[in-house]
Amino acid sequence: MDYQQKEVLKQKITIGGISVVCGAVGWWIVLAAAFGWMSPTTAAQKTSDAVQAKVDQVLAPFCANRLLADKADLAKFVKASGDYSRDEVVQNAVPKLGTTKVDYQLSDKCASMVEAKLKSAARKTAPKSTSKG
Repeated sequence: MDYQQKEVLKQKITIGGISVVCGAVGWWIVLAAAFGWMSPTTAAQKTSDAVQAKVDQVLAPFCANRLLADKADLAKFVKASGDYSRDEVVQNAVPKLGTTKVDYQLSDKCASMVEAKLKSAARKTAPKSTSKG
């Protein structure tokens, strides 16, 4: 094989390699976009997030009830301003529910539920206005 043939072969191999890589990337994009394919790591992360969201959804009412039962913690919760402060109060008042540690996501859902219950209770106890026309 002379020098010119080696250069032509090298060029063909380079073009072939680039074509294989581009084809693989193209198929990866098609599989991901059109068919919903994802890597095992991404699938595991999405599954973990979904499971955690469901666990938080189930545990939030228990967390809210426990916080509402403690008048001192409830007073701290009402005094706290802003979501971050309220989440911190929840995490300090209810550090664990069973074996589950109350993290930021769960404390956020718990705080939202406590706020909703407090608003609901305030509406029930508010005097109804009667208007005569």
